[in-house]
Amino acid sequence: MNSRKSLVIALLVSLVLNGLLLGLYIGHRLMGQERHAMHGMAKQLLKDEPKELAEPMRQVLEMHRKEMAKAYRRLRAAKRDMVGILKSEQATEVQINSGFQAIRMADSNLKQVSHQVLATVLATLPPEQRLKFALRELGRMQDKPPRPGSPEHGGDRPPR
Repeated sequence: MNSRKSLVIALLVSLVLNGLLLGLYIGHRLMGQERHAMHGMAKQLLKDEPKELAEPMRQVLEMHRKEMAKAYRRLRAAKRDMVGILKSEQATEVQINSGFQAIRMADSNLKQVSHQVLATVLATLPPEQRLKFALRELGRMQDKPPRPGSPEHGGDRPPR
């Protein structure tokens, strides 16, 4: 009887753990790209910040999560619509231009919302932390190699 009881307990524990793992997997898949994008932005913003500054910044980001997710969804929808236009047999130049216009507007809206959130976050930081953040971001931009054809690159294109 004792071995049967332990077998039933082991079976129940296994079922619970498998259900938990399956739930986590499905939840992760259903989370959506905008949630991943928000997580990536928050991680990027908060990675070098001390703990006492990271928590208030995380709270501000959490307050604006819905706005940013909505803007991200609009951009994704505009891109999907553009793919639909491009797949169409009778795609006209007007339709294609309209699709690009929708993508530009959605991208601009996402950037506007992101910049508003970033301004709110940066306003909560002391001046030295804001400066450190700005210098770090400028450093990231300066570490990128110049694009071929740009004046910094000398106008030369890489060999093919």
